[in-house]
Amino acid sequence: MSPTNKQDYHFSMRHKQRIAISRLISDIIKADEVICREEIAAYNKIIRTFDISSEELYEAQQLTLEEAIKYLKHMPSDEQQRLYKNLAMAASAGYGCVAQEALLLFTLSACLNDTTDKYMLLTAETKGYRTDDKYVIYLESDYMPLINEEIQEHYDTIANLLQLWNFDFIYIPKLSQTFREMDKSYLFDILRYMNPRLSEDMLNSLYERLTHFTTEIYTRDYLATTSQKEHFYNIEPSLLINIGTSLLPPSTPTQRERCCVNMLTIRLNNEPNSVLHEVRHLVDCYENLITEPEFHRPKRGKGLFRYHGLYKQWFDFLARHHTKGEDNQILIDIPTRRIWMRGIEIQMTATHLATYVFILHQTFCTHHCGLLKAGQHHPLLEKEVQRLGKAYHAVCNLFRDAHAPCERSYLENVPNIRGYIARIRTIIENQIDTEDLNYYYPKDSADKSMYHITLDPTKIILQEADKQYLFVDYPLWKTIQ
Repeated sequence: MSPTNKQDYHFSMRHKQRIAISRLISDIIKADEVICREEIAAYNKIIRTFDISSEELYEAQQLTLEEAIKYLKHMPSDEQQRLYKNLAMAASAGYGCVAQEALLLFTLSACLNDTTDKYMLLTAETKGYRTDDKYVIYLESDYMPLINEEIQEHYDTIANLLQLWNFDFIYIPKLSQTFREMDKSYLFDILRYMNPRLSEDMLNSLYERLTHFTTEIYTRDYLATTSQKEHFYNIEPSLLINIGTSLLPPSTPTQRERCCVNMLTIRLNNEPNSVLHEVRHLVDCYENLITEPEFHRPKRGKGLFRYHGLYKQWFDFLARHHTKGEDNQILIDIPTRRIWMRGIEIQMTATHLATYVFILHQTFCTHHCGLLKAGQHHPLLEKEVQRLGKAYHAVCNLFRDAHAPCERSYLENVPNIRGYIARIRTIIENQIDTEDLNYYYPKDSADKSMYHITLDPTKIILQEADKQYLFVDYPLWKTIQ
């Protein structure tokens, strides 16, 4: 690197570090959701000490805590120590160092003094869901017998140490065991209460997931998927601590405020009692930092169905999300005019349901592989108009009390059908996770000439009073090709 390039790099890094300092002090001040005079005085002192400009303060609003820590790790050690000292003073200003401030200071100290990549701070957007619940989770992407044996042996000691400071210790096999020990009918009643539209098959499937969930599945399929962090797909045995959330304001008038959760992972070594050692280290550091003790007695008694914070997010993921579309399915009950997607009843009117089935028919039972649009840019031949009209009329009659004569041409129905499709999209968006919309959503083709659905046709079932048909094998379709 030339002297000029070195100078440019140094200037750029110093600029990023000043922005990172601004991010840290902002999170420290906002951690207790009270901004007092003493905190503002400490804030102004840090700004002067590190010569941070107003433009850098503005840029810091869009920086994540994960990025900030990475920049600060490049600072000289003496400057890191000076920064930590100033931030600790800011945290103690006003009402003293509270829980979230203590966790931020612990994270900063751990990451800046880490020479072996033992500590990793990750930030993930939570789509507006904010939680400051204090928890420590055991993670692994592959089952590690020795560490799991240690946790099972010392579970009460670990959980009680953390609970004294109001941390929940989350060990997935223990949660699954709690669900297995619950009365099955009680658990089913809770699941029906949480989502009354779950089918019986989906209830049984969800029960199996709740009672046989593993740490590996949680780490790879839940945490990695929801956070979009590659770190969790192949992670060594680690503890994860929720450090709190950062709010990033919108960068443009059309954007929304971003809510980001900050997670610290601590890699465990292969030494005996490594989990217990790390928990004791965390508790000792936390106790030395916090100035307002939060002693809590360990919770005792039978396990209850928790539905808040992380538990709610975890349950919602299990209840609604299936990886890689393996469990995607549509069941359409013709006599009752009801449709289930992934075992959840999607409430549509008979007209909307008929229109959705019409698109399925055009996608999977015709050579067009989709519903051809009619309009100024895509005029239809008279023969095609007649074919579509006959097919749409036949599908609508499936969901009517009595068959109606065909009175309107297909072209007259087009404006209504467009409106129905827009409504169908909204209904599905409101009840199916974003990651799964592609399986069910009536999408536009690349050239905008048709609507089509990308679900595997072998996953679509039509139910009559006493018989089920694979969608493509339904007898009616042979009469309206």
